[in-house]
Amino acid sequence: MIGQEQTYTLANDASLTLPALSEGQMTIALKEEWIGFIRHTIHNPNRMGWPDAADEYSQMGLMLQALSERTARVVLVVDDEFALGNLAVYVAAYAHWGFELLIDTATFLRTGVTRVPAEAVKSTAQGETTSHTLDALGMEVA
Repeated sequence: MIGQEQTYTLANDASLTLPALSEGQMTIALKEEWIGFIRHTIHNPNRMGWPDAADEYSQMGLMLQALSERTARVVLVVDDEFALGNLAVYVAAYAHWGFELLIDTATFLRTGVTRVPAEAVKSTAQGETTSHTLDALGMEVA
């Protein structure tokens, strides 16, 4: 079942189908480096979740929250091809390495949101302008 297409029922009766992994994606998911990454980054007790909502979320298109040393929940995933493929790799890695990744009615599928490619974020950091600026992401207060 690892790496195969999988369908989940999410919050608000949304349905999410993760794609089957390519051979290259399966190779990535089965790398031994995942054990340390899952244990020390995603399940780090000093973090509120992964990725950091202010920095990496816009690039990854998903948000995980560790519930215990071996279990995490997918809190949110953006409905775009890259984010869904990314999540499918995480599902395979968790299953292969004996961890549990919950995707269920507490998981939200975020539509209408465009994931910001990593290249756009790096360009902004280097002083180049893009259509995504801090001003556009702020909140207006009356």
